[in-house]
Amino acid sequence: MTAVQTMPSFEQFWDRFVKVEKQSKAVAAKFSGVQLYPLLRTRMFYAIAQGIGLFDNPHPNFSKPELAEGLPALPEFSTLEKVDAVVIPFRRRVAGGEPYSDAIIERLRSQGKSYRVIDFDFDTVAYAKDNSVLDLGRLREAFTEKFTEQVNKNLRITSREPAENKWTKIVNAFETEFAIKLEKFEKYPKYLVRRTLVDQLGFAELFQALGAKELFIVNAYSEPSLVLAGKRAGLSVTEIQHGFISKFHPAYSYPAGFLGMKQSVDSVPNHIAVWGSYWGTDTTLPKGTDTVVTGPTLPFAEYRAKALAENRIVAKQVLFTSQGAIGEELFRAAIATAVRLPDHKIIYRLHPNETLEDYEALGQKVSATDGKPLPANLSLSHRDPIFLDLVSQSEYLIGAFSTTLFEGLALGCKVLVLPLSGYENVLPAISSGDLTLISNLEALPEYLAAAKPATDPFRYYAQK
Repeated sequence: MTAVQTMPSFEQFWDRFVKVEKQSKAVAAKFSGVQLYPLLRTRMFYAIAQGIGLFDNPHPNFSKPELAEGLPALPEFSTLEKVDAVVIPFRRRVAGGEPYSDAIIERLRSQGKSYRVIDFDFDTVAYAKDNSVLDLGRLREAFTEKFTEQVNKNLRITSREPAENKWTKIVNAFETEFAIKLEKFEKYPKYLVRRTLVDQLGFAELFQALGAKELFIVNAYSEPSLVLAGKRAGLSVTEIQHGFISKFHPAYSYPAGFLGMKQSVDSVPNHIAVWGSYWGTDTTLPKGTDTVVTGPTLPFAEYRAKALAENRIVAKQVLFTSQGAIGEELFRAAIATAVRLPDHKIIYRLHPNETLEDYEALGQKVSATDGKPLPANLSLSHRDPIFLDLVSQSEYLIGAFSTTLFEGLALGCKVLVLPLSGYENVLPAISSGDLTLISNLEALPEYLAAAKPATDPFRYYAQK
């Protein structure tokens, strides 16, 4: 008889994932001088988690916009004014703006420091409006044209076959451990090594031409070659927090390696600018990386002050915050909550990368299976109104491990957590009593009655 494999918990999955890394020496392995595995670690982590059924796609409808056309020629680097710092904002805009880097820019201004922004996917109007901004996509195209031949010569020095074999051993180790196939990762990604080396040469040249001493970048793990370029040029590199940081996040947490020593990861920044003292305290950051508290985004700080002063909380309003990786489970829990609490208003808020049509279809599926319509006190919300308006009005906020749970704590909500895959990310806040764990949905009224606002919400989002 064949043994039935049970789904591992998220923490068990993490432990096995890290075990394979240690056994295969994946993190330290270099390919033509590039630590290749860390560049793909987050993507591989989620691919395995989806492959074994632990998560769904965390960003089901994410797509990169096309590179803008019709922009004027890039300036000669020698003509650019010297600056103290370079700032690279988030690729994804929030309500048309980019609040994460704005706080750092304001800080640089207050310190009397000059800076230059290198942005993603700029259009002609924005470029004409602010010629201090350089278009990252077009810079990357220019560097590809300039440095590819040089990089290819360097790549030919090392035999291709050993690199392929070394990479295959790493991927095979994960496939064997988790009994899945990782087709997208099986072929040695020489293209990524090439692009990383090209980016290092090109952007390092730019940073040096600018005379910058610091690089600030949002979502650094999605653009590791820019981190490498900054370090190559001698800049101090700081990632600006834009989302969750925990001991189980593959972009930040690198458990100790051989003989319990901290691991060195070239593509991780020197510093992480975090919203409050809570973030990163339980995370094994790589060697040479630390956290510095710089406070929340400027819009959030202003919004929090206004919302708390107005005391907007609506009794018996329950807000669920969705996450693509576990969206269906969360939505089903919201439906069950609406059934159990007919006198409460239940709102299910979608993630920006989810679509209303998908959840309307899921609702129809659940309704057809149950043989009855969805509860009248349940509604879907997507993009409008702004998410913080819903949070600041809701007595309760329920989710699994989204950063939005901590926004709820900061805005005075009673925040509860469902024990779905990944909830282990918020265990420190559960242990402190700020988050209430719902271990039995049948007893939800009792959990709601026991839930309380955070004792020190400024631990998560510091005061300015």
